[in-house]
Amino acid sequence: MKALGTAVTNPPHPYVAIMGGAKISDKIKLIDNLLNVADKILIGGGMANTFLKAQGYELGKSLVEEDAIEEAKRLLE
Repeated sequence: MKALGTAVTNPPHPYVAIMGGAKISDKIKLIDNLLNVADKILIGGGMANTFLKAQGYELGKSLVEEDAIEEAKRLLE
């Protein structure tokens, strides 16, 4: 618990957060918080596809959370 508390409130730097999963909408608040703390955030899994789509990439039939594309654009800024 102590290590987790340090990772969230006062992490050592460089601090890289790695996130994955399918839906950005489930993790928006966490990503917003990490933007203020982490030096880099690496996004993988189906969630990455939504960020790629927000950047203009064509993804064919890959999983994309269409309702979260605008939010992904905001987070990329």
